Amino acid sequence: MKCRRWGSLGGVAAAVAGFVLAMMPWCGSLAAEDTAGGLELLEQEAFQAAAERVAPSVIRIETVGGLERAGSVRFGNGPTTATVVSADGYLVASAFRFLSHPDSVLAQLADGSRKPVRVIATDHSRLLTLLKIEPERPLSVPEVAPAAEVRVGEWAIAVGRTYEGDVPNVAVGVVSALDRIWGKAIQTDAAISPSNYGGPLVDIRGRVLGIVTPMSPESGDELAGYEWYNSGIGFAVPMRDVQAILPRLKEGKDLHAGLLGVRFAGGGSMLETPVIEVVQADSPGAKAGLKAGDRISAVAGHATGRLADLRTQLAQFYAGDRVRLTVVREGKPVEAEVELVGAVAERGGKR
Repeated sequence: MKCRRWGSLGGVAAAVAGFVLAMMPWCGSLAAEDTAGGLELLEQEAFQAAAERVAPSVIRIETVGGLERAGSVRFGNGPTTATVVSADGYLVASAFRFLSHPDSVLAQLADGSRKPVRVIATDHSRLLTLLKIEPERPLSVPEVAPAAEVRVGEWAIAVGRTYEGDVPNVAVGVVSALDRIWGKAIQTDAAISPSNYGGPLVDIRGRVLGIVTPMSPESGDELAGYEWYNSGIGFAVPMRDVQAILPRLKEGKDLHAGLLGVRFAGGGSMLETPVIEVVQADSPGAKAGLKAGDRISAVAGHATGRLADLRTQLAQFYAGDRVRLTVVREGKPVEAEVELVGAVAERGGKR
């Protein structure tokens, strides 16, 4: 009797267990759906919070007049974006929208008021323009993400303010790569377009990683990179570099990429060792005593085993900067100091 009773109970337990096991995939499916939905909601809330945090520092810029066309690109009088970099009214924008040399520029602040804008200077290497307004009260300066914390694969949110309304426009992606465009840019797959040129690229906490601007690894032309908009390839100048050049731009001096005035052997392949083939007369290289056959082994103490390394190191400097080079001549190291220039008479194959 006892055995039959326990046997009967065991059968019920087995049936219940079988029912539970049969239901587990369905319950697990519901749980997975609930979890996925919850994660999506949390992500959405995080993106919104990041955009809201940086929004007071994202300024709508309106341009009027100027050139109608540069090359194949036709300019309009549409708005662009700028990012506050100091509370006293300095803003940084992409140089792209100022290639048209607009007749007048206005900034629309968060409270809807408009202020006239002065164009102070342009970094033609990193394609950024410094602007200045005279605010009635200190502007909101965004928090900057420490350079050491920027990681490939982290969320990257491109924020712009080109449309009417209180809410900025955003595009979400990830940090795809660091030190792109010869060490001058962060790469992202966020949808970069003229609507967020000049705006900040921020992390999930709303801290600024860099300033969005069109760039290209193939060309330093100021229109380069524009054709890639909304292609899944976008770039932002790291904020540490923006902060480093601000004092020079505030002096009203345009910055240009620095050139050596030499041509390298190997047809310009970036994989070749940087062996000088020709030194142009009266160039920085000639004045520093560089000679054909010299191999540049270091720039400012950084090794340059390939021509790509040399280009990356030189990209950190501007015309007018004095740079220490180490060259190998007849098997022996020779130190030289060059003062880079912004243009040479014949630039083909030069660095």
